[in-house]
Amino acid sequence: MSIKSAARFLSAASRDQEIRDRFKAVQSPEDFLCVSREMGYSFTTADLKKIITLKSRNIQVRRTTGVWRWLREVNWVDRNPS
Repeated sequence: MSIKSAARFLSAASRDQEIRDRFKAVQSPEDFLCVSREMGYSFTTADLKKIITLKSRNIQVRRTTGVWRWLREVNWVDRNPS
């Protein structure tokens, strides 16, 4: 599990609508990580949150559409913290 894998995932998802579409049915962090693993990525929710924080510094959210919408819609309460 790694931050590098999470960074590769976010980079790919930002360019590929098909990747984002695979997460439409995701209902929990566990589901999110399961779909990510099926796609060949290996990271924890903590890794993903860390890379999102790093990549989001000095960014102002001006709209609720686009690549990040599906990340905001996931229920990120981790029932089994690592």
